Amino acid sequence: MPEFTWHNIFEGESTDIEWQHSGIDALTDGRLIYAAPDGSTLVIEDLVSRTRELVETAVHEMHDVVAAENGIWLCDIGHKYVLEGDAYVDRFTPARVVRIDTDGRILQELVQPNLPAFAEKTWSPTGLTVAPNGEIWIADGYSSYLVLRFSAKGEFLEHFTGEKTGLAFNCPHAIKCIDGVNGYELVVADRANKRLVWMSPDGSITRVVNHLALSSPSGITRYGNGLIVTQLYGSLVYVGDDGLVEDVISGPDIHGTPGWPNAVNDAGRPVKPQFALGSVIAPHGITSNAKGEIFFTQWLIGGHVLGGSPKL
Repeated sequence: MPEFTWHNIFEGESTDIEWQHSGIDALTDGRLIYAAPDGSTLVIEDLVSRTRELVETAVHEMHDVVAAENGIWLCDIGHKYVLEGDAYVDRFTPARVVRIDTDGRILQELVQPNLPAFAEKTWSPTGLTVAPNGEIWIADGYSSYLVLRFSAKGEFLEHFTGEKTGLAFNCPHAIKCIDGVNGYELVVADRANKRLVWMSPDGSITRVVNHLALSSPSGITRYGNGLIVTQLYGSLVYVGDDGLVEDVISGPDIHGTPGWPNAVNDAGRPVKPQFALGSVIAPHGITSNAKGEIFFTQWLIGGHVLGGSPKL
């Protein structure tokens, strides 16, 4: 693993009150896509021209943002923290999974499947990946804890619980297609179980990684002969295909402290935290490119997107 030179891609103002909860990806031309802190505005960031396009969408809190050949997939979890007085409170809206174009027009929408798991509460999809055959896989990390498989046309096909590992998924927060020995595999960031789970398209479990360094796996990107995984409790780790696990970047694990992941002002209200470049608080979504660069978001008031370029 190389060392990285870190730089800010997006950093909100200290006076911001919106709480960013976004994934991140890159279009085929290299432009980054992620959600603005308001949750409904898509940011298209051109790092070459240093220009930023803002696209209004019909969703309220896009949690995952995935570039595909036929558009951009958005997972709206149906929940956002909003400031009322001196406290952040829950705001609920219908969760959605939609495919849009770069102008924000909806091209396709997936429908919540009719499963017993959704009899009392609706889905809250946190992660999405598109397979080489066009199938769409969803991690329902904030509701049913299921992995859901859809056809390219949007037809629900089947679901998986993770129980074939001997332990059901618990907050499967992210899912990623990667090349496998016989076609493609899926990797699930099973956050509350502190593990990564590899599975084949038929649901067979091919590998499980439990490691002391995995405290809160939240986002996944392919990197070299392995993965880089964001961890909400303050780090990025590299997980190699050979079993190697090592830190990429880290900060103090302060989850559980007052206001986390944010700071608290003198009035007791959560506010945007301050931290040094090269340290992290709550890494969330992540992507990488052919240049060996990585880009990731943080779950913070005001929002934060960082980039890492490998040191030569």
